[in-house]
Amino acid sequence: MIEDKYKHQKKYYQKNREELLKKNKLYREQPEIKEKRRQYREQYVLDNKEKIKKDKRTYYQNNKEKFAGYRAKYKINNPKKYPVKPIQNCLWCKKETKNLYCSDKCEEKVKTYKKRFLPLFVWRFYSKYKIYKVIYEKIPRYRRLIFKTLPKKILRLLYIQGHRKLKYIILDIIQYRIRTATVCRHLIIHKKSRHYNYDSKIRHGKAFCSAQCRLKHKVDLEERRKIKNLVSWGTKERPDKETRRKISNQKWLIYNKKRRKIDPAYKLITRMRIKTKRVLKKNPAYRRNTNGIKLSIYETLCIKDGRELKQHFESLWQPGMSWNNYGTGKEGWVCDHIIPLKYFMKNYDLVNDMEARKKAFGKDNLQPLWWLDNAKKAAKLNYEVK
Repeated sequence: MIEDKYKHQKKYYQKNREELLKKNKLYREQPEIKEKRRQYREQYVLDNKEKIKKDKRTYYQNNKEKFAGYRAKYKINNPKKYPVKPIQNCLWCKKETKNLYCSDKCEEKVKTYKKRFLPLFVWRFYSKYKIYKVIYEKIPRYRRLIFKTLPKKILRLLYIQGHRKLKYIILDIIQYRIRTATVCRHLIIHKKSRHYNYDSKIRHGKAFCSAQCRLKHKVDLEERRKIKNLVSWGTKERPDKETRRKISNQKWLIYNKKRRKIDPAYKLITRMRIKTKRVLKKNPAYRRNTNGIKLSIYETLCIKDGRELKQHFESLWQPGMSWNNYGTGKEGWVCDHIIPLKYFMKNYDLVNDMEARKKAFGKDNLQPLWWLDNAKKAAKLNYEVK
């Protein structure tokens, strides 16, 4: 067994460790030794610069996460030195960032386009929608096509293919036409056929410029139909005939009720129309004269419109009469025929005799009368109101 040379020294150090550390501390705190150590450090740094750099780099690469944690803690503890930057939009792409630019590309673009005479938003639009391709690729291509290739083709048609007739040569030259689509109203460049007189699509014009426009139009039509059905019937799809009839009748009843409350002239004409129908409903041709011409309610009443009838009744009102108490029962007033309709029905043919009908239902034969007086009068000819 090999004996350890420093065995006794280690034992001594372990026994008197605290005392030795205190002595070492006192020794290092002496100003002379401090200065010696400082000079030694400075000299070591000067002699081994590259070695220290390499060691630092290797240590940093091995402990990157630790250093990132130290930096984050330092920034949190010193908010005055490192204030929190507010979120703002990038000057070029308008994305949310804490800096002026979200990437180096954006910064380069802003620097290049700022030197030019137009503002930044113009250049943003220019690069986003690739307008430079139109300027530097498509326009030169079309220019080349118009000024180089087309003239060559025309010359070939005229000089090389001389065996063809002049008529077909002209048709080949003037074969493309620009027209607007009938529905979408976009410009269309189409090739004209030789038998274009029989081609209905070219004669009358195409409805759509492309399949996308046709699809879009279909979708719009369906949406409009749905909206129309919702407004008119209350459902997206159109209902059956019976349900439509019920809904329309219900709507008409609501409208009629409201209109009668608001417009007294309308109320008068509707009531007069019902009366005339009741009298003449026995004969199926009660609304036609001998020549077969239809008569409206205005012609039978000998008036232009409802206002004229309204004014006629207002001129003959008795004290206490108004539109509020018209047709309200025993306390209100009603429309009375001066010569009763029974007299005309007995002595005249009201269905075919138009003059007799006008005399019976005309405004000159109408007067306002209280309900009780009208009930007493009934179908009497010479009745005097007391």
